[in-house]
Amino acid sequence: MDIERVRTFIAIELPDSVKVQIGNLEASLMKARADVKWVDPANMHITLKFLGEIALERVTVAQSGVRDALVGLRPFTLSLSQLGAFPDLDRPRVLWIGCSNGIDILLNLQEEIESCLIAQEFVREARPFSPHLTIGRIRSPKGLGTLTDIAKEMAFEVSDFRVENVAVVKSQLKPGGPAYSVIERVALG
Repeated sequence: MDIERVRTFIAIELPDSVKVQIGNLEASLMKARADVKWVDPANMHITLKFLGEIALERVTVAQSGVRDALVGLRPFTLSLSQLGAFPDLDRPRVLWIGCSNGIDILLNLQEEIESCLIAQEFVREARPFSPHLTIGRIRSPKGLGTLTDIAKEMAFEVSDFRVENVAVVKSQLKPGGPAYSVIERVALG
């Protein structure tokens, strides 16, 4: 008997107004005509924990762990600013927007989720949590110099937004890109 598996992650969703601002940023960066796979702003989120392909019954365990983690945590304001890249802007593979105001609360939130999920026998993330929002993945060196020049000179900041819940999300990989559907939104506070 095959066990149904669900590609799952825990994330902070972005308000539509922030997605529009990020879409405008991407449009400016696209002028470089670099070979980048841009993330559709509609799919953007801040990943707190990627669980991968897990058995369907483990999804409810993850939901319970997230609910436990958020007990006593209050909604907070978060800012996105600072355009960057992994490993860096001189050798970019992934373009991202970093988090600024509210980052200490965000780090605490992520650690609470990590701890509660470890208690539910999920594996601890090997790399340290680096709060960011992926906006593009570099596919080849074409146009890269122009893109990094634009990125290094660009001042960028989006409106602050309130984080009032955390989403447990199902991800389905499709030929046109991933399709996300929220399994549950767990409220802070």
